[in-house]
Amino acid sequence: MYGHIHVIWKDMVLTMDGPEAWAQILLEAGIWDEAEVLDTVTQRDDLTFALFEGTCKVLAMPMDDALRAFGRHFVSFTLRSGNGAFL
Repeated sequence: MYGHIHVIWKDMVLTMDGPEAWAQILLEAGIWDEAEVLDTVTQRDDLTFALFEGTCKVLAMPMDDALRAFGRHFVSFTLRSGNGAFL
């Protein structure tokens, strides 16, 4: 998974529930250094899944709902950042 996904995932969490939730998600995922997941290089899939699963637990949200919310947020983020051509 590309690290850009993690950057956009973080933006979604911050928008939905704020920085405290993001900090809890990192802890839940066993991530001690946020820079590790926000680097925009190719990331390990297990790291991505840990973030997704941590989000579902912290926000009490089923995975299907979280992924749908991410899809909507991804489109919005992409348009806001001036990268609409990628869609």
